[in-house]
Amino acid sequence: MNEEIITPPNNHHSILSLVFGILTVVSFCTGMVPLPFTGFICFPTSFLFGTLALVFGAISLNQIRRRNESGSSMAWTGIILGGAIFLCLMCMIVAVASLFIFSPNSVPMPPFIENFSI
Repeated sequence: MNEEIITPPNNHHSILSLVFGILTVVSFCTGMVPLPFTGFICFPTSFLFGTLALVFGAISLNQIRRRNESGSSMAWTGIILGGAIFLCLMCMIVAVASLFIFSPNSVPMPPFIENFSI
């Protein structure tokens, strides 16, 4: 009558994917705070955390399938959080680059950059 239910172990990479996904969201939202230089620190950090969440999530899903482990929901959550913020950052980079490319006169430039040409 004492039957033990054996559950498969959690994949460690899926836990890392979830943690990096949460850190991605936290660092991205912290970059939106109107304090000086938070964007210069938090946006590259969230880019790094988002990349790590995507990589560890993909690795963990492969390992979960091969080793019959649990933790796929944590891996998918890390992939979705990291991927969504990664996509937001890519859209921000494209928007800022297109602002400089298609309407360079609308952005006030410092004097040392005005004479620079590509």
